[in-house]
Amino acid sequence: MTTNTPREQRHQRTRDAILDAARRILHEEGVEGLSMRAIAQRIEYSPAGLYEYFDSKEAIIGAVCQQGFVRLDRQLGTVDPALPALEMLAASCRNYLRFAADNPDFYMLMFTNAPLTGITAVSKTRSLEDILLTNPSFLALHRAVERCVQEGIFHVPQDSRLFLMSMTFWEILHGGAMLAIANHMERDLAQRGETAVSVLARGYQCKAGV
Repeated sequence: MTTNTPREQRHQRTRDAILDAARRILHEEGVEGLSMRAIAQRIEYSPAGLYEYFDSKEAIIGAVCQQGFVRLDRQLGTVDPALPALEMLAASCRNYLRFAADNPDFYMLMFTNAPLTGITAVSKTRSLEDILLTNPSFLALHRAVERCVQEGIFHVPQDSRLFLMSMTFWEILHGGAMLAIANHMERDLAQRGETAVSVLARGYQCKAGV
């Protein structure tokens, strides 16, 4: 087991303090209020000294976004894989929406800074499918939908694909979360979202003759 040296421990504490200060500023003042000087003032540090840890304000925002995705991934990872397929999908959807409702500032930052989140514009070399299927948050939802298909609960329409089915579920969750947060309607977000998801799930089941 590797033990960090005292210098490495100090470096990590300062880095954590920078990100904590950045999150507080983003919560209180938004992205426009964030600057290297503002962060330095919060932690009583030299503005020039911050560049030892981060190259720019954008790099700090990117690190905060990454923290948010780690937290979201962790929350989605608490879903019991032994649950029946439909219950697993419902639990994944609830956890996704609860994260958004409990962390509205994090969520908005994560999904309104696209170049920093890993969910970037489709490039010539990578499709949207390639990008999303390497994103742990989307992958957790995709796997739940895939299980429903494998167990014969959902039918994949002839004009669709498994990935597009997963995208439809994610679009409902993400669209509902963004709308709720933008209009300060986070209360009961998980319940409203679960209702919408259940309607979509029944639609896929109806196509299978269920």
